[in-house]
Amino acid sequence: MSVCLFFAPARQQGLSLVELMVVVAVLAIVIAVAPGSFISLVESNRQDTAQNEITSLLNLVRSTAISSNSRVTLCRTGNLQQCSGDIRIGNQRWQGAIAFIDLNQDRTVGAQETVLRVATFDDPVRIIWNRGDSLVYQPDGSVLGGSNGTFTITTPGSSYSNLVVVSLPGRIRIASTGS
Repeated sequence: MSVCLFFAPARQQGLSLVELMVVVAVLAIVIAVAPGSFISLVESNRQDTAQNEITSLLNLVRSTAISSNSRVTLCRTGNLQQCSGDIRIGNQRWQGAIAFIDLNQDRTVGAQETVLRVATFDDPVRIIWNRGDSLVYQPDGSVLGGSNGTFTITTPGSSYSNLVVVSLPGRIRIASTGS
C-alpha cells in the first residue's frame, strides 16, 4: 500500500474578505482614537518636565541657601540675564528663571552675585507663580515671609494642572488638579 505524496491538500494562503474587513475596522478605530490620546500624552509630558525643572530649581535654591548661609533668590526672567519686575504678589507667567545668591538682598542679579542656574520653559507650557516675580530662601532653608505659594503648570489644551506648592518652612509638595 503506497501513499501518493503528490496530491497532498494545499495549505490555505491569504486572508478571506471577512478577516480583511475586521482588520480594517480595528485599524480605523485605533487611528480615530490615537491622535487624541497622543496629544494628551505629549501635553502631560510637557507639564511633568516643567514640574521637574521647577522642583529641581527649588531644591537647588534651598540647599544653596542652607550651605552658603545666605539668601538665595529664584526670580522670573524674560531675557535670561536679569529678573523681570519686582512684584511681590500676583499671578505672573514665568517664561524663564534665574537662581542666584542675593548678597545685597535686592532681588536683582548684581555684578558680585553668583548665578546658580538659568532655566527656560517651553512656550506652550504656562507656569504661573501666585506670589509675583520672585521667591527668596533664607539661610535656615525657609522662604522669606509671604513668599510661600504655588507654581501652577498648565498647557493650553489640558484639562488638568500640575502644582508645586512651597510652604513657609521651605518644603516642596507636588499636587495636581483636574482629571
